[in-house]
Amino acid sequence: MNLEGRTAIVTGGGRGIGAAIARALTAAGARVTVFARTRAEVDRVVAEGSAALAVAGDVRREEDVAALVAAHQGAVGAVDVLVNNAGILERGLAEELSPARWRDVLEVNLTGAFLCARAVIPAMKARRRGRIVNVASISGTIGTGGASAYNASKWGLIGLTRCLAEELRPFGVQCIAVSPGSTDTAMLKKTPFEPEMTPEDVARVVAWAAGEAPDAVTGANLEVYG
Repeated sequence: MNLEGRTAIVTGGGRGIGAAIARALTAAGARVTVFARTRAEVDRVVAEGSAALAVAGDVRREEDVAALVAAHQGAVGAVDVLVNNAGILERGLAEELSPARWRDVLEVNLTGAFLCARAVIPAMKARRRGRIVNVASISGTIGTGGASAYNASKWGLIGLTRCLAEELRPFGVQCIAVSPGSTDTAMLKKTPFEPEMTPEDVARVVAWAAGEAPDAVTGANLEVYG
């Protein structure tokens, strides 16, 4: 895959799947900004040579997202690729899950992706070029006991992907979802499921979606189940 001359933002880029995506995009030639709440994590990804720029902040905060895009544009250039990977998991039966915990999951996993996409779309449309890749989940197509907030957020993210694909199709901008199954990450360790793949497996698919995937793939949900 060749992404020479392209730039990318990866949210949730400090560890796990996000860090693997940053490595894959950088290896393909892109200049990458990693974004996460924990400064030390994104700084480490840059120090390892897996990204060009680290920015700390919260995808739920419009001002943080605006600062992210401004920092990327100032240091790296116009945004060619946005990978919405930031996500959290709260487990619990629906009647036991507090509304606050429910809102936290939807705010990070779904609203955060919306805010980041919203911030980069105008420039992508003006340039008539760009890719938005949303990291969803197998949980976006099934039901799982004890994961109502997480699953609902991922179902919503796939829906958002398909809506954005239709809105952006006339402008040469593609939006694609990638839905991994059980991936060997810290988040998976909070569940009863065993890993079926590595973050690198997922990252290779994301990198393909960000670059070589034909325009006709826009709106697709690429299932990566191992």
